[in-house]
Amino acid sequence: MASINEKRRCLKTLMHEMNWVEVRDVLKTTDTVIVPLGSLEEHGPHDPIGSCLILANESAKLVGAKTGVPVVPTIPFGAGRGFDNFPGTIMVRSETLKQLAKDVTSDLIHHGFRRIIFFSAHAGNIPALSELSAELREETGAIFAVLHIWGLISQIYPSTQPEVKAGHGGEPVASVMLYLTPGLVDMTKAKWAPLKRPMEGITSETYSIHEFKKLKVTIPLGTEEVAENGVMGDPTKASRERGEKLFNAVTDYLIDFVQNFKAMKIPEIPKK
Repeated sequence: MASINEKRRCLKTLMHEMNWVEVRDVLKTTDTVIVPLGSLEEHGPHDPIGSCLILANESAKLVGAKTGVPVVPTIPFGAGRGFDNFPGTIMVRSETLKQLAKDVTSDLIHHGFRRIIFFSAHAGNIPALSELSAELREETGAIFAVLHIWGLISQIYPSTQPEVKAGHGGEPVASVMLYLTPGLVDMTKAKWAPLKRPMEGITSETYSIHEFKKLKVTIPLGTEEVAENGVMGDPTKASRERGEKLFNAVTDYLIDFVQNFKAMKIPEIPKK
């Protein structure tokens, strides 16, 4: 019978807990790897600054354990602007994130991984990751999936509470954080007020997305210009139960996706 330590070695999926021999052995069973990315940015006075980091980390750990796919340590810093004037927000330039992700994935490809899945819980990371994925696909033949975890949850979210306005600092972040890290959420500070309208004739939906004559347009502003407390969605109806439902739904989807992605045949790149 296998010892407890032997069982633990068999169940390892977090790459930083493995030794190099274990990583080599994992590569004999799968060429798929999960690279989670988050961000450190304000989510209102009630949610932790690391909400995106926490979601990326927790979803990747669970999915890795369920699928047997190794998971590298979460990249904590995200790309983008808009939250700069809220203390604790730490963002990097898109080109910095792209280069860091390139260095990480290039080493993974060098070791033998051919299927890289980005678990990004920050929308601002997606453009750099998508551009990098296309470039490395052409250079190496490896295939990449760029998944926006909050985006997937938002596609699930309307079916659970359509009457509440979703948005940054509100739902679904507040509910998911109440489930994952209840001790880090202070619902006594969760407040909701309609966004300010700093531009005449234009209605703001976020700090960058606005509406003019019923059509959406992009006008980048600072978050504080439309929401002094950084909240652009209603967090007051958040609940741990809803957060559990959303997290379980998105991780069930991610498990199915990863299983399919690691089993499918990698398409050949057409010759030019």
